[in-house]
Amino acid sequence: MLVTVENGRATRVAGDPEHPFTQGFLCAKVNRYVERTYHEGRLTSPLRRVGPKGSGRFAPISWDSALTEIAEVLGGIAASSDGPQSILPYSYAGTMGLLQGSSMDRRFFHQLGASRLDRTICSMAGTVGMRMTVGANVGADAEGIPESDLVLLWGTNTLTANPHLWPFVLRARERGARIVCIDPIRTRTAAQCDDWIPIRPGTDGALALGMMHVLFARGLEDRDYLERYTLGHEALRERTAEWTPAKTATVTGLSEATIVELSEQYGGAKAAFIRVNYGLQRHAGGGMAVRNIACLPAITGHWRRAGGGVQLSTSANFTFNRAVLERPDLGPAARTINMIRLGEALTEPDAGVGGPPVRALVVYNSNPAAVAPDRNAVLRGFASPSCSSTSRPTPPTGPTSCFRRRRSSSTGTCTSHTGITTRRSTGRRSRHSVRRCRTRRSSAVSPRAWGCASRTSGTTT
Repeated sequence: MLVTVENGRATRVAGDPEHPFTQGFLCAKVNRYVERTYHEGRLTSPLRRVGPKGSGRFAPISWDSALTEIAEVLGGIAASSDGPQSILPYSYAGTMGLLQGSSMDRRFFHQLGASRLDRTICSMAGTVGMRMTVGANVGADAEGIPESDLVLLWGTNTLTANPHLWPFVLRARERGARIVCIDPIRTRTAAQCDDWIPIRPGTDGALALGMMHVLFARGLEDRDYLERYTLGHEALRERTAEWTPAKTATVTGLSEATIVELSEQYGGAKAAFIRVNYGLQRHAGGGMAVRNIACLPAITGHWRRAGGGVQLSTSANFTFNRAVLERPDLGPAARTINMIRLGEALTEPDAGVGGPPVRALVVYNSNPAAVAPDRNAVLRGFASPSCSSTSRPTPPTGPTSCFRRRRSSSTGTCTSHTGITTRRSTGRRSRHSVRRCRTRRSSAVSPRAWGCASRTSGTTT
């Protein structure tokens, strides 16, 4: 991303035409960053609440005062009989930079001895499904899609939620690939695909099992690949025997003909690409649904070729020494609280996991009152006088900077690139750019990196 700065003020953001994946255009959200940066509603100084909780009454204070008060509040709680584990950090992906989003903060709370947060709210079910099936949450290279002869957009509204992927999909279509959308809703993406398969919500795992049944029954599996590079394929074959097209149709709401046709198209392809998005793993059995889907390219050997495979995320395609970044060794062992159970943590005397109550919640890079499950319980917890309070009315609220003002590095979630913020001068105007640095890309994924699950056990219907 290129940011044009005039007289110390950003005036324009644009995609970087030199970037091989974003190719000079921005998504709708990022395209408004100049407006968001200078919006009148942005915080520009720390605020202290001066009225009752929920009244919305705040007054500005200096940074020195804010930092002093926060330190006194947290220090007092840590030194109390409840101890530092009654302090809970709460953050997620407000900024995804490794330095600004998941290193210095972790070191601080580890040193303090605070409770630890299990950051699960977005994609953990699918992540575990990928780990159990292919060993890590790694994905096929999106830049290989033009080599695909079949693209399945499974539970993803690509044009809206992943627009930089779409040009690669179009290149595959230009070269003869068929584009299929599997989604309960006829989204704008579905309308642009060659086929739309309107699956019943929450039954994606069943469809994958039904497809496996057809692949095995029609002899469309890659036996050499299964024997050489996977574990448990015979048990998987037995498990899918019951998922006939008739049973799969009853569960998914699709016709038997549709299930068979999709399976035969997939089995007949040489390098089919499956793009899975996060919605389908936010159902009961969502992790297993991703696991089932992730078995498909191993059964057919599509991992052998560029353009073949499955992608939920590429976040694990790059490895960083997170222990060095986060330094869990700085403090004692502490309890872990799942962020999706925040309501319970704020309202139960033992935070729902044992130990002291949560007396201070430090929120950054997230908005739990809007996004956390069981919102009513979360709001009751925030309203409690025992949470985030000492002798003062409340600890202060502080502003944060926009990402373009910070130096950091990040990993892509669907691209084979890492990101770094740099700066370059262009005469009177200066440009800040978020550059994507590709660290490694091979023409095809090594098959030794992938394998079927040793056991695939059903689906929640």
